[in-house]
Amino acid sequence: MSSGMFLEKLTSLLGNGAPRASKPDVKTAVAELLVTASLIDGHMSDEEVAVRDRLLKDKFDLDDAGLAQLNKDAQQASENAIDFYRFTSTIKEAYDREQRETVVEMLCEIILADGNIDEDEMNMGWRIAGLLGFDNREWVMIRKGVEDRTRSGTPD
Repeated sequence: MSSGMFLEKLTSLLGNGAPRASKPDVKTAVAELLVTASLIDGHMSDEEVAVRDRLLKDKFDLDDAGLAQLNKDAQQASENAIDFYRFTSTIKEAYDREQRETVVEMLCEIILADGNIDEDEMNMGWRIAGLLGFDNREWVMIRKGVEDRTRSGTPD
């Protein structure tokens, strides 16, 4: 096979130069992680939805229509996502460390919202914290801080 034919075959196998899925904007990336967190245990509780919606409204200063659209976009993005990297890389590029820590705190609030923390939720939180640049010790400290605030009744 000539090199031209090989290159042509390789190109066709790789999608013939078709555009790859574009990265989400940072709002959608954050919302997608929160949607995924609220679904990771197999069901989305009313508490998780309420916390997710409050966090997104506060973070991005959204009205009800803006929130509904963001949640719709996030649901679609979540269904098409293969892994968390596409979203966490967007967040990591757009946000400094302090802003990324806020995202991890938001994630913790979702995980803790229904009062029932399972292994899948904790694993997801740990993985996302790592992808956002936080080591295991930092993840535990962030999570404990959110747990303490949640127990004392001050979520923010």
